[in-house]
Amino acid sequence: MPAKIQRKILRSGDSKTAALPPDWLRIFNLDVGDDIDIFYNSIVIVKPKDFKLDPDFLKKEFALIMELEQKKEKEEEKE
Repeated sequence: MPAKIQRKILRSGDSKTAALPPDWLRIFNLDVGDDIDIFYNSIVIVKPKDFKLDPDFLKKEFALIMELEQKKEKEEEKE
């Protein structure tokens, strides 16, 4: 289910938030109040609390992300 969407940053009290994609929430059966883990540096990774990561999985996910990014760049070049 690789996908790329844009979200605006919204204000929520003194914090700022971005909505998580409904499809992603449904796949992992997540709802308001559920725990997630957030990793960040130059990019942000959000995962369900009990979802286990391994290096091979991350390599595949990043390869899919790069394909989506390259597809976007090619589409922008055509415009």
